[in-house]
Amino acid sequence: MLKNKGFILSCLVLGIVVEVCLLRERIGISYLILTALFYMLFFYRYRMYPFTNKRISLLLFFFICTLTLSYFVYSNLFFNTVNLLVIPILVYCHTVLLTSQATIEWNSLSFLDLLGKKLYQMLHCFKISVRLSGRKLRRNIGESTFKTGKKILIGLLVATPLLVIVTFLLLIADEKFADLLFSFPTALFDVDGHFVFTIIKIMVLTTFFYCFFKVLTKKTVVIERRKREIRNWDTIIVTTVLLLMNIIYLLFTIVQFQYFFSGTLEPSLSYSEYARRGFFELMIVTIINYVILIGTVTFMEKKYLPFVKFLLTCLIFFSGVMLTSAFFRLMMYEQAYGFTMSRLFAHSFMIYLAIVFSFTLIKVWATQLKLSHFYLMFTLLFYVGLNIIGLDKMIVSNNIERYKQTGKIDVEYLDFLSYSAVPDIVELHKTHPDIPGLEQLLREKDKAISADIAWQSYNLSRENARQALLKR
Repeated sequence: MLKNKGFILSCLVLGIVVEVCLLRERIGISYLILTALFYMLFFYRYRMYPFTNKRISLLLFFFICTLTLSYFVYSNLFFNTVNLLVIPILVYCHTVLLTSQATIEWNSLSFLDLLGKKLYQMLHCFKISVRLSGRKLRRNIGESTFKTGKKILIGLLVATPLLVIVTFLLLIADEKFADLLFSFPTALFDVDGHFVFTIIKIMVLTTFFYCFFKVLTKKTVVIERRKREIRNWDTIIVTTVLLLMNIIYLLFTIVQFQYFFSGTLEPSLSYSEYARRGFFELMIVTIINYVILIGTVTFMEKKYLPFVKFLLTCLIFFSGVMLTSAFFRLMMYEQAYGFTMSRLFAHSFMIYLAIVFSFTLIKVWATQLKLSHFYLMFTLLFYVGLNIIGLDKMIVSNNIERYKQTGKIDVEYLDFLSYSAVPDIVELHKTHPDIPGLEQLLREKDKAISADIAWQSYNLSRENARQALLKR
């Protein structure tokens, strides 16, 4: 009984920490504190449990720690928003993987089935916990009081949207009524309402963690899916398709080789049209060639003909030509119009595809390799790498170099960058104080940093930005 109370108390503490660290202020060092506390409780609770899949779990744990640490080091709004979803998913996969059967492969459909069943069990546990809490509350306060309170709550839920609509219309219709309504001491009610809402959030989070830890080691039967017998693709048909595709790509590359790599534009094209066309070509080539590659590698006999391997190699080579062409075009576009986050993402995606195609080339000649292992791990590693290389700093540094060469810079876009870009912007202002709008931008950044004083949102990039602004 005492052990169970301690477990519930630890879930309550974790619920309070989540509410304080994630749901109150902008997230910074608070996510690191939350993750550390969560894993302390997790490893303490399951200290005697025989963990499985330790190697892949260790790699996942490294990814989780790195992404969590990025909240403390960087302040990129895009990654901070996406990681609010990515980190919990990785933590869920990591904890389930550690406590699952050793026979389940992490890159199999059986593991996905296990994740789904665990989630269903958690939701079912949550439902049962709420129902039992309701029954206990009913016994404590009495049947009639409970029913009355339930009806009042239903009435409040029904009346709330009607009251909002009616009150809004009456406020517009009568100015004196609006003055009267706003003269009420609403601040007190706001505080009370916020407090009640906070208590509800903590209760929900506590129940969630209780169900999570309860279900995590519960035995879950996962039926291993048998591999269906797949009819192999006909070698002659595949060879014909690959041969025709390669001939088209060869002709296309020969005809437009100078156009791709000369660094000049067609007379009828602008820089934006040139870059957009290149990127859409990349998308089309990626979809078509990648589907052909994966389909051939997956559905043809493992010992397919050396000539087929040669044709696949040519297909990958021509895809590389297209990727290189699009990469150069986007570089020309950036030189003309500046560097932005979306353009760096496009560059990153091209590099990602180039590596994926390279590994697929190895798979073509070494059929024993498993693509799923590589794709999953490399995708995670690549995403984590994007988080920690400091894209904001790269953008502002490249735009400053472009300004020195061309005298052009988009000051308005610099305002959208995170605190990581502020020290470089300050240095730019020192050397070129006459740039229109730059002084105002730094004032706005200084005001934002001064207003952002909550401990939860503390990170190194904000502190570095603060110091740079103080020294300007």
